[in-house]
Amino acid sequence: MGRSTAAKGVDFCTRYLLDPMRYAPQGGSFPIIVAGTGVVGTVTISGLPQAEDHAFAVDGLTRFLAEKI
Repeated sequence: MGRSTAAKGVDFCTRYLLDPMRYAPQGGSFPIIVAGTGVVGTVTISGLPQAEDHAFAVDGLTRFLAEKI
């Protein structure tokens, strides 16, 4: 969402009426989607640069799913 609004030249918090002291348009989340149900949750990582947060979440989910198969 942050990248999308930035690409359009729009301020994220202004666009979504959010308090910038409480919300930041940073990456690091990955949706958990169940086929036939939809989004049931997210995995969120914070503390690294946003691309690394996202990659960490993807890696963890990939490893988890590999062990379940």
